[in-house]
Amino acid sequence: MSRKTLPWKTLRVGDRVRFVRLPTFEGVLAGGLLPETLRLYKKLIARGRPSRVFWIDDYGLPWIRCRFRRKNGQWEGHYLAINDDSWVRVEKNR
Repeated sequence: MSRKTLPWKTLRVGDRVRFVRLPTFEGVLAGGLLPETLRLYKKLIARGRPSRVFWIDDYGLPWIRCRFRRKNGQWEGHYLAINDDSWVRVEKNR
């Protein structure tokens, strides 16, 4: 029996991804996400810009880092592991 490779397992450092929808976990849209994580997904989707994978951890999870400017002008930084169906790969410009 062959096992299908999960799409996020094919990501490598330097790959760019765009978040296009809330993730689905066990058939539930955004099921089990902490409010802060749900807020981050919504911000990434609304921003519409790609994020770059900067690290693959010891478990094979690709990670992105991003930051957003708050209303008071300060920056808020975030890290997010990608292990869901919320993203699409962004191809390099030729």
